[in-house]
Amino acid sequence: MAHYWFISTKYRRGAQLALVTCLLIFVVIVLGAYTRLTDAGLSCPDWPNCYGYLTAPHTEAQLQQAAQQYPGTPVDIKKAWTEMTHRYFAGFAGLFIIALSLSILFARKAKDLKSILIAISLLLLLGVQVTLGMLTVTEQLKPMIVLSHLLTGLSILCLLWWIYLDLYMHDEGLITSAKTIRTPWLWLAFLIVTGQIILGGWVSTHYAGLACIDFPYCNNQLLPTLKWHLWDSDLITIHMLHRIGALITAVYVGLLGISLLFNPSFRAIGICILALLLIQLTLGIANIILLRPVWIALLHHAVAVLLLLTLLTALVKAYFESREQRYGTWLT
Repeated sequence: MAHYWFISTKYRRGAQLALVTCLLIFVVIVLGAYTRLTDAGLSCPDWPNCYGYLTAPHTEAQLQQAAQQYPGTPVDIKKAWTEMTHRYFAGFAGLFIIALSLSILFARKAKDLKSILIAISLLLLLGVQVTLGMLTVTEQLKPMIVLSHLLTGLSILCLLWWIYLDLYMHDEGLITSAKTIRTPWLWLAFLIVTGQIILGGWVSTHYAGLACIDFPYCNNQLLPTLKWHLWDSDLITIHMLHRIGALITAVYVGLLGISLLFNPSFRAIGICILALLLIQLTLGIANIILLRPVWIALLHHAVAVLLLLTLLTALVKAYFESREQRYGTWLT
């Protein structure tokens, strides 16, 4: 059997690099949400500079020069620094992705197709993400581009987390002989949460978070008239689609989390899923009732990502355990 670099203790440094890169990408995603929630997405009218500078303009000379070059875009120093901080972290994370990809490609035992595809996928996703980051600014925050930017970032995050788990699962003895669960149920939960994140991103990019300002009603209506043909423009319809998705997510993922409690091998993951789901629902309701405070909206976004990664952890664990039961322990 081939000796993959992913599950060899000789490549523990690769796992550490993947974890650090994963954490950086998570921070970038959260900073991106903060930038959007504080309306700082276009605080720098150019890319990758900010009013032609590598930092947000802050000196008197820089502010005067910025006003001359971009008379239609007054400088908001605080928002400009918010945007540039996001860009700095994104660039730093990009360097880590490149380093990880190269470490995979040039590892002496990483000549199998699996490792090569993963390294190339990381580099391609990074290229797409950089392009979308540029288009987000140059195309004036078009909703589809902003949403694609978010989804590409999540794809990179999930791939990095999977790389880390692929290394960590066997090295730390997390695989047990307990009866595993069927992965289709986990995949369905993963897809449902992904879909709900997409709906949440659609709400955010259209600034529809406050289209309904009460709960469980929507502007004193339990179920307002939904204009399905205006799914990309009617704010109440966009908001309610996210609420409907939240209900579906709560029911299915909640039942899945409860079922995991009865499997000793997945009990800890089940507890995490239920806890994150409860926190997410509470934050979602508070987000509406309190009229979307930035810190609650930011936590709501971060917890959604953590829930997605927890489900990915369950998927990887279920895959490894089912494979171990089929083929036995083959690692050396």
